[in-house]
Amino acid sequence: MTWTRELDEAATLATRQGYWHIILFYLLCGLAAIPTSFLVFSQVFTNATPVHWCAPIPEIDELDLPEDVVLNLTVPGVDGVYESCLTYDIDINALNKTLKQMTNRSNNVPQGSVQNVLEDKQIESVGDSILMLRKGRVSCKNGWQFQKDLYTRTLVTEFSLVCDREWLPRTSNTLFWVGSIFGNVFFGLLSDRYGRRPTILLMITLEVPLAIAASFPGNYWMFIVLRVAGGLFFPALYQLPFILALELMPPKWRTYAGIVVGMLFGSGMCLLAVLAWLLRDWFYLSLASSVPFVLLFGYYWLIPESPRWLVGRGRIADAEKVLRELARRNGIRLDSGFLIELHKKVKNDDDEAQITILRNGQVLSPQTKELKQRKNEMIAYKPTIIISEVHEEDDKTDHIAEEETRNINIIKLADTKSDTEEELSPNDRNEILQPIDKSKIHTLRRKSMQLVNKILLKEEEEDILERNRLDDQNSEGDCKASPLDILKYPNLRRKFFLLTVNWIAIGVVYNGLSYNTPNLGVDDYLAFFIGGLVELPSYFIAWKSMERFGRRWVLFCFVNVGGVACLCCALVPEAWPWVTVFLAMLGRLCAAASFSVFYVHIGELLPTVLRAQAMACASFIAGIGLLACPYIVSLASLSRDLPLVIMGVLSLFAGVITLFLPETLNQPLPQTLGDGELFGRDFKVLSCVEENLE
Repeated sequence: MTWTRELDEAATLATRQGYWHIILFYLLCGLAAIPTSFLVFSQVFTNATPVHWCAPIPEIDELDLPEDVVLNLTVPGVDGVYESCLTYDIDINALNKTLKQMTNRSNNVPQGSVQNVLEDKQIESVGDSILMLRKGRVSCKNGWQFQKDLYTRTLVTEFSLVCDREWLPRTSNTLFWVGSIFGNVFFGLLSDRYGRRPTILLMITLEVPLAIAASFPGNYWMFIVLRVAGGLFFPALYQLPFILALELMPPKWRTYAGIVVGMLFGSGMCLLAVLAWLLRDWFYLSLASSVPFVLLFGYYWLIPESPRWLVGRGRIADAEKVLRELARRNGIRLDSGFLIELHKKVKNDDDEAQITILRNGQVLSPQTKELKQRKNEMIAYKPTIIISEVHEEDDKTDHIAEEETRNINIIKLADTKSDTEEELSPNDRNEILQPIDKSKIHTLRRKSMQLVNKILLKEEEEDILERNRLDDQNSEGDCKASPLDILKYPNLRRKFFLLTVNWIAIGVVYNGLSYNTPNLGVDDYLAFFIGGLVELPSYFIAWKSMERFGRRWVLFCFVNVGGVACLCCALVPEAWPWVTVFLAMLGRLCAAASFSVFYVHIGELLPTVLRAQAMACASFIAGIGLLACPYIVSLASLSRDLPLVIMGVLSLFAGVITLFLPETLNQPLPQTLGDGELFGRDFKVLSCVEENLE
């Protein structure tokens, strides 16, 4: 018994009325979305590189000439576009001599006041003199001047990270993703070992002070160190609250969870663009995007542990306590021991379904159909031993239970033979039909029910020993599962690898389009705001589409439409920047929708006992691919459309992979490794959504 149906029903019972679960749901989604959107995309503005050119030599700067005159005299350029890293070499001694002669000819200006000597009529003659003294082009020697119409101050302007140092901001972005690679694996393992709640609280405790400290770096290398440290918590800070919401809420909320997280993430990006436009200074933006999140420390008193994780670790009583507390806050009273009662009910239903199959020779309900299919599949990957409940005081019941068990094994043998068209040897048949040793029968179920009765009758006398016995007797056996266990199951292994490759492709496309907004030829703030804004309807469209058409075909359509839109950018002339913006934003809309669908899909495909660890490992591998994002975006210096073409090809590749993953709509959430192995084993590539069997 894997507790999948029991936990779904228990979550439904605990949330059938009230508002606390709704508040808790949005708190978890907000934690997953808004702080992480600030964390990962704030560098778009703090590391922005404004238009810049070489600063003139002090002798020319003191003349207080108009800026356009100085640019024309000192910086190479064509049609108002000036070189960023080159300036004209000017003979300083000759220039000083010329300026001194002009000063001596001025009778009404004291010596030494050279900056006041030049009148409007003299500017032209000074310009002619400078033109005559220019020797050639050299690298900037006196620093740079930056245009301030978009940015008052950025880290690039403060630390002069241009020309021969322009690689530093790009490296900072790359190293951020390096930090996220290792942090995600670490916190994923921590989450599956010690729980969702303590891991989330630990990340909040460490991330918020680090984000604030990044506003006071001292030098750029210290900023990089702080950003790498902050990167340790992304995307774990995005994934774990999402996983907790997925595991805490009833089945009907799962699709909604992925969509709400995505919409809040897009809203966070819009808010970040507005803050950057209002402040226009990296220091104040850094504070505004970090200090308010001190309020996250209040989550210590708000978020519970995941009941599914607790059951996966064999802590049945603690899982029930969480569900009862959730129900109490919703104004619902659940009796002590209700979770074990649900477990008993589901087990009895399964036993009755087995007997129905035996006596009638047909499946009478969708539940029994599903049970028979799962029984047949179980033989293919792991032997199944069925133990019936037997009461010591009734020998007749013992005999009936033993006969029923033997008959069920015969039905399993016949079903297996029918499916595989293979004959079993007489030895295999005798092994299946061997009578069950009665000493092995008086185990899990009878003892656990004795404990449940004791709990129900004397709840106030329950002690730790009894609780531990209850947990041990009803745990699933996967408590110590590790990511390496994925490699032991062929179907689970195949799905994990396909999900990982898909994550790489979708992740590079989504993040690449987000970082590429300054290369679209329009205002940075406006382009980024539009990019966040177009994500909002994308999540709503994805939500409705997933509910109707499932995960895989919706994901296939989104990534292919987005890929075609990105590829079409290569056909647009540079004189039409808004057409490129439209196509890029269409790609961005589809990429955001794809990511929201993908997160729901991967969360529903992986089993609970390894969900956080497996997602962390997949994210680790995908993070290696994300290291290429800053370099793909930098290819815009060669061609504005080249990054978009690369992202379009990757998007189409992701669409092909999606078809080789099974559908998860209307299917139970896998709880154990066995559930994960059986799920989607025999699906067809061109299959569609199955009807809800519940």
